[in-house]
Amino acid sequence: MISRMEEWVSSYRLVTVFLLIFLFFQGFREFTGVRNTAFVLMCLAFAVRWSAGKAKVNLSDKTSVALIVLLAVSLISSVVGPYPGESLSAIRKNLLYQVVVFFVIVSEYQGLKGLRPVFYALFGGFALRSLALVLRNDPHVLFNWLDHNNDPFTFLKGYAMWATFYIPLMAAYLYACKESVKIRAAIVFFIMLETGLAFLNNHRTQIVAFGAGIVCIMFAGRRYKLLAWGALAIFIAGFFAYQANPRSFDRYKTLLSPQTYVSNDSTGLNDRLAIWQGTVDMIQERPLLGYGYGWKKIKNVAIDAGWLDKWDKDGRTHLYFTEKGYGAANPHNLILQILFEIGIIGLVAFLFFWLTIVWKAVVTWRVETEGARLLRYSVVGVLVSYVIINATNGLWQESHGILLTAFAASATVLYKEAVSGADSHPQ
Repeated sequence: MISRMEEWVSSYRLVTVFLLIFLFFQGFREFTGVRNTAFVLMCLAFAVRWSAGKAKVNLSDKTSVALIVLLAVSLISSVVGPYPGESLSAIRKNLLYQVVVFFVIVSEYQGLKGLRPVFYALFGGFALRSLALVLRNDPHVLFNWLDHNNDPFTFLKGYAMWATFYIPLMAAYLYACKESVKIRAAIVFFIMLETGLAFLNNHRTQIVAFGAGIVCIMFAGRRYKLLAWGALAIFIAGFFAYQANPRSFDRYKTLLSPQTYVSNDSTGLNDRLAIWQGTVDMIQERPLLGYGYGWKKIKNVAIDAGWLDKWDKDGRTHLYFTEKGYGAANPHNLILQILFEIGIIGLVAFLFFWLTIVWKAVVTWRVETEGARLLRYSVVGVLVSYVIINATNGLWQESHGILLTAFAASATVLYKEAVSGADSHPQ
C-alpha cells in the first residue's frame, strides 16, 4: 500500500508542489491558513516517500548535523527551563517547520536546475505582494506609509523587513544565473519596485541592510561599473522622490546625525540601550541554556524573576518592560535574543549552523558554474543583510526563520553540486 501511495505522490510531485505553495506565501503576513495547509500536506506526502525509502537525508553533511544539534539544544533548554510548555509549543510552531523545510529541500532537490522552482516561488510570492501593495493603496498612502502601517489588508506592515531577505537573494540570482531576457527583465523590474517600496516604508536599518548586501554582491562579482551606474540611478530616483514628498526623507536624514547613534530616545536608538541592558540582566541569571526557546515570554520573565522591582522605576528599562505586554516586549537584537532563549550553548550551535554555510561558499569560491556563483553571491548578500538587520531585530523564527532555513538548504544543495560536478536534475 505504501508503495502505491509513494508512486502516486511521486508521479504528481506532491512534496515539491506543497513546498512551493508554502514558500510562495512566506512573504505575506496574511494567508496563514494557506501556508499551514500546504505545510501539513507536504509533511504527509514526504512521510509517504520516506516510509517507502525514497526520501533520503545525508546526515553526514555538516549543515544537517548543525541543524540537528541546534534542535537538540533548543529542546533541552526548553525542557529544563522555567517555561517548558510555552517553549515546546514555540518549537512546534517555529523550529519544527524550519527543520522539516530544510530536510525536504535537501532530500527532494539536486543542483541549480532542480532548485529553480524554489527560487521562482520565493521571488514570485514577494513580487505578488509588491504588486498587491501598489494596487491596493493610492500614492498618498504609500508616501505616508507609517501612518497607515497597521491598516488591514494593505500589505504594508513589515514590508521592508522581508525585503532584507528577498532583494539580496534576487540580486545574487540575477548576477549568477543565465536566464531568458524576459525573466531577467522581470527580476530587474521587481528589484527596482521592491527597493522603491522599501524606501517608502521609512525604516532606516532595513535600507542599510539590503543596500549593503547588494553592494557586497557587486564587489564579490567585480561589477564595479554596474555599482556606479546603480548609485547614479538611486541618486536620480531619490531626487525626484524628494521633490514629490520631502517628508518621506525625514527619517533617512537622521542617518547622518551623530545624535541618532548616541541618543536613547525616539529620535535615536529608540530605547534599544535600555532594552539590551534589561535583557543582559535576565541572561546573566541563566547564561548556559537560557529560559527556553521562544522570545515572547520575556515580559513574564521580567515579572516572575522580580526584575521590575530591581530596575530603577524611573529608568527607561523599567518603563519599556512595564509598557510592553506579552509578545510585544522583545530583546531587539538577535544575539541577545538567542542568549535569552537557549543560552551560550544555543548561540554556539546557531553560529555553527551558519558558519557551515559560509564555509560552503568559501571552499567553492573558484568554481565557475552557475550554481557555485549563486552560492557565493547569495551567501555574501543575504548574510550581510541578515547580520545588519539583526543588530536591532531578532529574525530567526516565524516566516523569516523559514525563509533563511530554506536558503540554507538551497545553499547545501548548490554546494553538493559544485563539489561533485554532477549534472543537476530534480529527483
